[in-house]
Amino acid sequence: MSQLGKFIIIFITLLTFLEFVGVPTPIGNILDNFGIQIGPTSDLIKADLENSNFWDEVFLKGSGILLVVGATGLAIIGFFARSYDTSLIVLPFIVSIGTSLTATAWGIISFVNDYNAGGWLTKIIAIVFIGLGIGFIMACIDYFRTGQ
Repeated sequence: MSQLGKFIIIFITLLTFLEFVGVPTPIGNILDNFGIQIGPTSDLIKADLENSNFWDEVFLKGSGILLVVGATGLAIIGFFARSYDTSLIVLPFIVSIGTSLTATAWGIISFVNDYNAGGWLTKIIAIVFIGLGIGFIMACIDYFRTGQ
């Protein structure tokens, strides 16, 4: 697995963890679409995939057939067009993860400043997220430079 893949897994895990402990992150919207609701005290209220928006979109509205046909079509196109640059498929995912991490870091810093606990705590949060951000940028550069 490439360094970029490792950073993406770390970021998704971090954002999900922060959502579970009560910090609002963009992952919360995704969890809501999958039918997972976390309460204000970090307890699991509901986890019901079959009654979620995701399930309705894919299986109940006929989109599932389009999804299967589209995936099959993409597999066939990918079989014949091996010279296609796969980094164009990965790029939107990279941008959304980076944006989510930045928004979460800014939200945590704003939350800390609202409770007048800034200063040292804001600096610790900034050190953690800046370090992760620099590592993520370096992994992105390496990924697009080597084409892996």
